[in-house]
Amino acid sequence: MGVASTNTIAYKLVASGSILDLFDDEDILVSDNITGLFDVGTLPVDFSRTIVLPATKKNNAFFEHVYDISIDAPYLFSTNVKVDAYLDFDGIYLASGYLQLNKVVLKGDLGILSYEVSLFGAVSSWAKEINNNYLTDLTSLAEFNHTASYNAISQSWNGNLFNGDIVYPLADYGKGYRFEQGSLQTFGINDFDGALTVQNFKPAIRLKRVWDACFEQFGYTYTGSFWNQPFLDDVYMFCNNSLKYPEFSGVDLENYGTIKVGPISGSGMVNVNLPSGSWVTLPWYNEMSDPQNFYSNGAYRVDKPTNLEGNLNISINVSASLNNLPGTFSVNGRWGFRMIETGSGTVRGLTALQSYLSYFDQLQQSRTGSINQDFQLPTQFKLYDIPTGSYYFQIQQSPNFPLPTALPVVTLDPNGTTKSFLQITQVNQAADGRIMDIPSNMPFATTGIKIIDFIKGVQKKFNLVIYPNKTKPKEFIVETFNDWYKKGVRKDFNRYINLNEPIEVVPANNLAVNQLNFGDTLDQDYISQQFSKGANREFGKSYFTDTTNFFSQGTLEVKTTFASSPLLQIAGTGLSGSVGGITPPSQTQFFVGECRFGYQFEPAQTCTSPAVIFTYTYSGTLQTGLIAYRDIYGQQPITGLRFITGPSGGIIYELDPVTGMIGSMTGYYC
Repeated sequence: MGVASTNTIAYKLVASGSILDLFDDEDILVSDNITGLFDVGTLPVDFSRTIVLPATKKNNAFFEHVYDISIDAPYLFSTNVKVDAYLDFDGIYLASGYLQLNKVVLKGDLGILSYEVSLFGAVSSWAKEINNNYLTDLTSLAEFNHTASYNAISQSWNGNLFNGDIVYPLADYGKGYRFEQGSLQTFGINDFDGALTVQNFKPAIRLKRVWDACFEQFGYTYTGSFWNQPFLDDVYMFCNNSLKYPEFSGVDLENYGTIKVGPISGSGMVNVNLPSGSWVTLPWYNEMSDPQNFYSNGAYRVDKPTNLEGNLNISINVSASLNNLPGTFSVNGRWGFRMIETGSGTVRGLTALQSYLSYFDQLQQSRTGSINQDFQLPTQFKLYDIPTGSYYFQIQQSPNFPLPTALPVVTLDPNGTTKSFLQITQVNQAADGRIMDIPSNMPFATTGIKIIDFIKGVQKKFNLVIYPNKTKPKEFIVETFNDWYKKGVRKDFNRYINLNEPIEVVPANNLAVNQLNFGDTLDQDYISQQFSKGANREFGKSYFTDTTNFFSQGTLEVKTTFASSPLLQIAGTGLSGSVGGITPPSQTQFFVGECRFGYQFEPAQTCTSPAVIFTYTYSGTLQTGLIAYRDIYGQQPITGLRFITGPSGGIIYELDPVTGMIGSMTGYYC
């Protein structure tokens, strides 16, 4: 509605406790437009008007005191000062907010003639204050800061982190999650070698806690029953500030420790011989990518104990007899990869390159005769339990049979090619133990998300109305449109209507739409995409059709600024793969690597025996002194096991129950 005041209606403008003088012919359009209740980001919202006040003695005294206006220099005043004010419209309409001086009108020797001020209603006042602030400015959310750890993440799944106000959902922020099955290393998130780590999880915060902070931080409060509804306890907002990883002070995880290095042609880095059974340091100095300077002079720096994920792509030439190829599943066959400390020579992260073993094993079984062939062999790898220090990377190949059998000749980057490269793609424990600062992890988008836009999004999503409490300053009432509408009362405004002006009446049912669709923006995370494919609709979208109003027509799309996603845990997932996190769970049996074992004393019998079984060792090769079984992090040996038996009870290999190492009677594998 719009109402113009008349001289017969008394209204008062009260600022900072002072009743200001008004011009006798001043008309103020008092607007209480219903649309303002639904969009706090569109000023004037509940009330916002410009008023011209006369330069009376009372008004001069007020502005001299509040705005520091000098009689000698009236054009100088404090433009950023605002004072509490309200407009009393004949006791019927009460608009509270604040008053701000815009300009002073002067005329020659007459001095000040008038003051132009703006009166902002309470919602307008609040909207203006939060309009210049972003979600990342909500410092009061620091009460939810915590240490990033496996313990914190797993606690959140049971509602035990800040009483459920913070939860860590499974969402793909750009890493590219995948599920894979296979007998060898698969590196899917359902596999130990591809397990997610602490830095792959971002927190989500209860929506109500962010809403509360938007009011409390700026000195406002609100009432209403809407936010007391139980279903809102399960509505969260992702703290997705930037790219793949959370934000931590003093470190950029997006490229922390990542490198890509390879050889340089004609520099001793190509045509490198890989002698059978010998470890060869990768002589690569071409730094194709090293954004944070973790690689120097062929050595890689580790700043905190961690596991490392990466890709190895080698270009090799193999000249060999077919029954003695490098690194098949045999007694002597090996493709190994490791790190060696530059100073002490200590070996770390020994692992078998199982895809290479599998490839040459299949090649050997699929053909006859000798070979002289070039190969381009890509593989993923994971190196476990690497302490701080500086390391070289080393590779090793061993064929089926040692001398005197003719050994294969393996050349790395033959004919001067430079196709090989090594990549570290993730330092798995880069986030462990760091402080998760919730304010700095609030959503930011491209240029920042303003608090006012967040409020508008929530308001539209839940069809809320927000209006000031007429009796308590700086307090709002927040409720759904239906609840607000039911509280309506009939008022007689006839005496405020200027009958000399045209009056237009539009039947409300002519404004109704036939179809109303409520929805959010489709998110790109893994779970949202799976829901969309399975349900054939976007998560969080609802459809309504008006079948009772004959006059309704058209479609109204109500689309919020939010992207909804269901919170759930996919079966078989949840272990982070971190080195114990801050508080690791109890040890459970886990296997690293793969070999085929039998309990026959001859290798040939082992490979053809129907009793052959699959089991696992740490390095993928059968040697005494190696750890057979480790905990879920690949760190601590599983102890207390005496021996492993075959299907008929025969011992395949013995274990030291104290150390967990493979002992005597280790049998054979193929």
